[in-house]
Amino acid sequence: MGPDPLELENRRAIYQLVSKFPGIHLRAVQKRLGLQMGVLEYHLNYMEKESILASQTDGYRKLYFVREAVSHPDKASLSLMRQEILRRIVMLILLKEKASFKDIMDEFKLSKSTISFHLKKLTEGNVLATEKSGRETIYSVIDPEKTAQLIITYKESFLDSVVDRFADAWLGI
Repeated sequence: MGPDPLELENRRAIYQLVSKFPGIHLRAVQKRLGLQMGVLEYHLNYMEKESILASQTDGYRKLYFVREAVSHPDKASLSLMRQEILRRIVMLILLKEKASFKDIMDEFKLSKSTISFHLKKLTEGNVLATEKSGRETIYSVIDPEKTAQLIITYKESFLDSVVDRFADAWLGI
């Protein structure tokens, strides 16, 4: 049997961070641990090769997970929830049950194209469903219980006070 892949302090620190913040991206790992990028990439690649970590690319970012700790569909949802605006849109719709494009625009005060871009990501990521009501598009969360549970389970990793308030509201605290 070979040496323990987590024997090195840097690898242990990376593993602990990825365990605590599943779906964390490369720059966030570097910022939190203060490792040089080359050293960090070496250890992340080694840990992937040894099947300790798994990664998933989300457009332009590579996200890291402890292998087998998070299911594949949850990895996809969690990678979307890592983006604050996407997470806030989902939490709004969860609390309202359904929301129109106008409801979402009124809440976030962003341009139409920005809201549309984010809603498209969430619908293509199978987090949101759409239905037409006349000329209006209504958005709802495909699996509200599972999505809310995912947000609540990983709320500490989001570092967002809005998530705490959402968890309290969802759980009826």
